[in-house]
Amino acid sequence: IEQADRQGHERGLQEGRAEGLEAGRAEGLQEGRAEGLEAGRAEERRSNAREMIAAGIALDTVARITGLSLEELHHLARGDS
Repeated sequence: IEQADRQGHERGLQEGRAEGLEAGRAEGLQEGRAEGLEAGRAEERRSNAREMIAAGIALDTVARITGLSLEELHHLARGDS
């Protein structure tokens, strides 16, 4: 009986570890996707800002529309980013 208990306990630990790893992977993928989406949105805001700046739209207007700071817009206007 003791050997069966140990085997059952070991099997339970292995299953628990496997479930924990799977849950961790799923959470990591979800976080990675969210971070990637946010990075894509930020790049899209910068791209739109570059186009607006090139079209001669005032920086304060570009800042209001894109949510980017005036400092970042000055960098974009100079071609720093």
